[in-house]
Amino acid sequence: MFSYLYEWIMKLSFYMVMVTMVLHVVPNSDYKRYIRFFTGLVLTVMLTDPFFRLLGMGQLWQNLYESPVYREQVEKMEEGAQYLKEMSKDVEKEFEDVWLKDDDSTSIGVDEIKIGR
Repeated sequence: MFSYLYEWIMKLSFYMVMVTMVLHVVPNSDYKRYIRFFTGLVLTVMLTDPFFRLLGMGQLWQNLYESPVYREQVEKMEEGAQYLKEMSKDVEKEFEDVWLKDDDSTSIGVDEIKIGR
């Protein structure tokens, strides 16, 4: 029991050090808000793990990912991503000639600008 508690505290400590390091490395403060949100969710899961084990639901998270429903949803998402990738390639091919077309109707002409006397 104490070895599990010690291991849990070590995992939390390592996680907090890593999160702090990532927050200091990210230059843009806009991303820090999202990183804090996500890491807060992960920390919540990590904090509830011992309580799940005490209640006899220690395998709850693992069983969730091994269920056939989860695998089916992952396969659907992968198929959807592949479909979108193919669709974007088709759209890119369709409009490639329009994007590369350079004629007078798409260009802007500017007269010479003189500054000073």
